[in-house]
Amino acid sequence: MIDFDLSIKTKLYFGADKEKSIGDILLSYNAKKVLIIIGRGSAKKSGLLTTVIESLENKGIKYRLLEGVRPNPEIELVKEGIKLVKEFNPDFLLPIGGGSVIDTAKCIAVNYYYDGDPFDFNAHKAKPEKALPIGCILTISAAGSEMSTSCVIQDDKTGDKKGFNSELVRPVFAVENPKLTYGVDKYQTACGIVDIMMHTLERYMQPSSENEPADGFAEALLKSVIKAGQKVVRNPEDYESRAVLMLMSSWSHNGLTSMGKQFGMPVHQLEHGLSGMYNSIAHGAGLAVLWPAWARYYIEYDVDKFDQYARNVWNSQIPDKKENGLQGIKLTEEFFRYIGMPSRLMEFRVGAIDIEGLINKLTDNGTRVVAHPVKPLDGEVARIIYSSCL
Repeated sequence: MIDFDLSIKTKLYFGADKEKSIGDILLSYNAKKVLIIIGRGSAKKSGLLTTVIESLENKGIKYRLLEGVRPNPEIELVKEGIKLVKEFNPDFLLPIGGGSVIDTAKCIAVNYYYDGDPFDFNAHKAKPEKALPIGCILTISAAGSEMSTSCVIQDDKTGDKKGFNSELVRPVFAVENPKLTYGVDKYQTACGIVDIMMHTLERYMQPSSENEPADGFAEALLKSVIKAGQKVVRNPEDYESRAVLMLMSSWSHNGLTSMGKQFGMPVHQLEHGLSGMYNSIAHGAGLAVLWPAWARYYIEYDVDKFDQYARNVWNSQIPDKKENGLQGIKLTEEFFRYIGMPSRLMEFRVGAIDIEGLINKLTDNGTRVVAHPVKPLDGEVARIIYSSCL
């Protein structure tokens, strides 16, 4: 275990009807003016937005509304939000939704105090120095943005989809009512399950010391998500399973499963290129296709870890370590298919996949290699992985 600092400042309000107290929650942080940020209609259709507004009005909290955030959130709506916050000057941002809405809020929060190109932070041309505080109401279990330091935004004009990390954008609080996820359809629920697992697996599949505590947390989290995911696809209103998924979404990406470890997210970077070029592809679905291909390539370089994953998560006990690791990958892929995820890129029906374009995005036109402790991910490795998914 390496030395580390960990501070998870997000206060969690968890349980049925917790969103009805949003006015009181915001008052406890001295909020008087709030920008609400929502997606493309579900918060309105469900009545959640009305509930929130009534709670704010009852407490005398002023608000403005930014709506229209899409999956794979893009920078143009962020720019609209920046203009709005600089006119309204709120003291809190309140995204209602999932990772796309929360990441949009995060990008607005840091750009409130910045006069440069709003994409500069995501392009790593600048580092945030200050941000508006964020509290969120979660409606889908997936990205973990409700407790994370990460913010991923897309620029449609260039096809770039990039993220930055900063403690400044870790939400101050998150409101989580599992019942709010009942209306999430099977496909998006499955995408979320994959994203939760991948945030954990990307950290897990990194070098560890013997008896690494973070790995133990990761294995328990993965087993809980798999069990809950199997139940939710059969019964979308299974409260306990929805609650597990919602809680594990938050804990998969808040630093718990990487404490004491160095880690990167190579599969996420492979996928960001994919959904950046083809924004109709859901992030979780792209990960479901790419992770098994990545794993089958990388097992050659880390047999022991893949064997450990198969034994401790899937209870596969094949004596040969490589065969056992491959079985763990196979069982993961079968689980993804069981919950309704694709297994090949052709299933996305976006036409011919531009492999060379994807490689150029990943490597910044051949100038960058994605670091990895056992095998750096360069253009040639990416070509093998992308091609094996076709």
